[in-house]
Amino acid sequence: MVPLIESITLLLMGIGSYQDIRSREISDYIWLIMGGCALIFRIWDHQWKMMSISLGIALILSFILVLSGLFGGADIKALVMLSLLIPTFEGLVFPFFIISVFNNLAVMRIGEIGVVFCYNMVMRHRFGGKAAGWKKAVLYMTGFPLRKERLDYRFLPLQNTEGDITLLPDIDTDIEAFKDTYEEDEVWATYGSPLIVYMTFGCIIAFLYGDIILHIMMSVIM
Repeated sequence: MVPLIESITLLLMGIGSYQDIRSREISDYIWLIMGGCALIFRIWDHQWKMMSISLGIALILSFILVLSGLFGGADIKALVMLSLLIPTFEGLVFPFFIISVFNNLAVMRIGEIGVVFCYNMVMRHRFGGKAAGWKKAVLYMTGFPLRKERLDYRFLPLQNTEGDITLLPDIDTDIEAFKDTYEEDEVWATYGSPLIVYMTFGCIIAFLYGDIILHIMMSVIM
């Protein structure tokens, strides 16, 4: 049964990842299919209690992430449906699979931040406007200078039309209107990383290796 669950999960998450990369829009049919499969598997294995707890954890994470502006609607749907489809999993993972997927996603995101920061330091990119030191530090970890003509649904501005740092990109920004209003030729922007892709790789890592953070904790303890 487990290989079947893994296969279905990776197939559906893979399709979602492809759509996320291509257009940042994901069909709701994917999440409906995941929910339907979760119902079928629970009828088979009777893990209703574990699924309910897993769902509760996913909803708490979703609430926090929505407030922070870090996750979009499709990301939340993926997190919730994944919690329903695979409540638990054998291996070096937390009791609830969704926690380990989220941990792996977080580690990959932190790795991305490190790469972006190193890139800016090597290229000697500096923000020319006035801003608090901590804002500049966060900007160097999340964005990079880009010609404003290159802005699109993938590359989102980290500055407003007046040039001030905004740090968190607004996925609802009217890019064409921003280009017309923003006066400078270059703007600090971020690559709107498709989090469904990170979540998918988080699943793959959890299936094959386990929870990265749990491995680190175990290595420190042992």
